Amino acid sequence: MDVENNIDENIKEMLQSEDLSQQIEAINILLTENVDEDSVRYIAGLINDKDKGVRNAAANFLIMNNHPSIPELVINSTGSEDISIRNLAGEILLGKGIASVKPIIKELERCTDDDNIKFLVDVVGLIGDIEPEDKLIEILKVNQNDNVIVACIEALGNIHSEKGVDTILPFYEKNEVFKPVVVESVGKIGNKKSLDFILSKFDDEEDLIKFTIIESLGEIGDEVTFYILLSKINEVGGALVWPLLEAIYKLKTRFDLDVPFDEKIKKCVLDTIMNSDPKYQIVAAHLVTVFEDPEILFACLQIFGVDPELDEVLRNKFLENKDIIIPHLSQIIKNTTRNLLSVLNLFQEIHYVDPYSINGLDEIEKHKLAQSLSDCLNDSDEMVRITAAELLFRIHPETAFLFLDMLSNDENMWNRIKLLDLLAEYEHPETAKVIKELCNDPEEMVADKAKEILSQFNHSN
Repeated sequence: MDVENNIDENIKEMLQSEDLSQQIEAINILLTENVDEDSVRYIAGLINDKDKGVRNAAANFLIMNNHPSIPELVINSTGSEDISIRNLAGEILLGKGIASVKPIIKELERCTDDDNIKFLVDVVGLIGDIEPEDKLIEILKVNQNDNVIVACIEALGNIHSEKGVDTILPFYEKNEVFKPVVVESVGKIGNKKSLDFILSKFDDEEDLIKFTIIESLGEIGDEVTFYILLSKINEVGGALVWPLLEAIYKLKTRFDLDVPFDEKIKKCVLDTIMNSDPKYQIVAAHLVTVFEDPEILFACLQIFGVDPELDEVLRNKFLENKDIIIPHLSQIIKNTTRNLLSVLNLFQEIHYVDPYSINGLDEIEKHKLAQSLSDCLNDSDEMVRITAAELLFRIHPETAFLFLDMLSNDENMWNRIKLLDLLAEYEHPETAKVIKELCNDPEEMVADKAKEILSQFNHSN
């Protein structure tokens, strides 16, 4: 189709050129132009082009342009046998949002291919508008294809169709594959009928379905659900503990309820902290802000540094409870492996906020702490080595002096520079000796730094 003359002749020639790079350049230029329907129609046809670059440029234009005809122009491409073209059309329709809903409904009216029906249902479900619910319910009632059925159930959940609940629920018993999809879908819809149905299935299902049930109850449950889930703490085991704790926490937060801190809850929290994914560890960490318990605090130290969001939750709790942690510092460092740097940085922060808290340890415990820190000076991580060294200088400089030779020969140049910064605070015969040696360091920056500090020492003397 010819392009109308509302755009520059040169751009029109480029758009219709056999040179693919010229076509792509023209499409990109038109991103900022006011383009009429015929021009948009021409570009819409290019998403079926054989060249991937042209297709992608055309798709980008159609996503960025606000012309109302775009959904109608690309809807036929959702039936393409080329999956990449189909996906581009779906991406464009999704990008147009609500404007795509009516064209999709019209296409579903005439479409007979189950693969295409599923694709369109997926897209309209992701858009999330309620308008297609009647059409989705109609398809769900008559279509026999399992993939289409699953797509319709999911889409009705995504658009929060309360009207669709009565049609969805009977599918729960028709096929094992449908069970988690039904639970998740009506869980998103979240009305009273959905909640009662999900609760009724809790005790009878295997763990895989129960996992989805628990997650849904955390989203749509009420105060009664909260106490029901609390009563299930002793009944579930393994990985089911994690979503159960998450659901309890969500309902606790939503309804401002109290979680009783007893041994069964403590066991559940500890298991989640030590064995689950960060998603669930974060929930357990939030509960730690409610519970004051040394065992849970020490368990949390083992996962500190695993996830930034989790760290943010835990850091304040550690600082609030530093008096519980500090007497056990040496043992904590000794037992820490995967997150040693994070733990050392935390102890640095504690020392910075309240230097007397660590310095106030008795001599025996301070010596144990110095020994634990000195064991870190051989670590393969250069940041662990220098952080431990800095803590050692702050807490027990006498022990730090014993390791000056090791520290001054650290393979990392920046660690040697940091060492010089530390040594600059101590006018001591041993430190002066090391500074003089580092004046001959093969790295010019280290040598210059050492000479500068030595000069300051000599000047003060």
